[in-house]
Amino acid sequence: MKKLVVSMMTSLLLLVGINWNTNTAVEAQAGSLVYTSQSAVAKVVKPKTVASSTKATTSSKTKEAMKVNYSTLIQSSGWQPKVNNGKTSGTVGKGKRLEAIKIELSNPEFKGGITYQTNVQSKGWLGWKSNGQVSGTQGESKRLEAIKIKLTGEMEKKYDVYYRVHSETFGWQGWAKNGESAGTLGFGFRLEGMEIKLVKKGNKAPGTINNTFRDGNKKYVDAKGKGLIKGSSSKIYHLPNSQYYKSTTKPKAMFATEVQAIKAGYRPAK
Repeated sequence: MKKLVVSMMTSLLLLVGINWNTNTAVEAQAGSLVYTSQSAVAKVVKPKTVASSTKATTSSKTKEAMKVNYSTLIQSSGWQPKVNNGKTSGTVGKGKRLEAIKIELSNPEFKGGITYQTNVQSKGWLGWKSNGQVSGTQGESKRLEAIKIKLTGEMEKKYDVYYRVHSETFGWQGWAKNGESAGTLGFGFRLEGMEIKLVKKGNKAPGTINNTFRDGNKKYVDAKGKGLIKGSSSKIYHLPNSQYYKSTTKPKAMFATEVQAIKAGYRPAK
């Protein structure tokens, strides 16, 4: 009897084994046992997750900062690449004249533009130019001697435009702004370099605002018309109220204008 029971159980197990191995894989939808045809080993299969929809990425281009761009035409070198925001355009120490300039705003924060006027050798002050137009001359070998720059429209209310020039003999002069003259007049000195910056209305200037413009024909005389500019023994001239004016107690010459002092062989005090 026992042998019969053992035989029947063995047969039953063999039958189950056959079915187990021949069945195809069965998978429950919610993560159940999987039976493969290769083995009777059960594996737990994690439920498939539906890929969540990717959030749409909004690519918004960052607006470029506002700039004042400018380019100068240099003697024997031609037009220079644009520079901006206070960088030097032109040359320093090479004795080359500026002959023309172009100025423009890029990405202005407010409505408006920029306008400028140059003083040119033998021509005087030219008409106002704006927004990238050429001011000066091309192909005439004439030097720029002075410049005025100002903003227009809403920009003029929100920003100040500062500018300074590097002039022959005087070097870097102070920062002028908003239509003031920068450079020289009457000396016949060339402009050699220039820097321009935008500053929020009312904020400080980029540097000194002294000595922005020199009019060589301006008269420095007393009530009797006698010249007050002192020429020292070292061939340097001193303007009234300048640093060494009072200490120059034994001047070698007196002049009414700076042009007179220059023509006499004197050079300006630094």
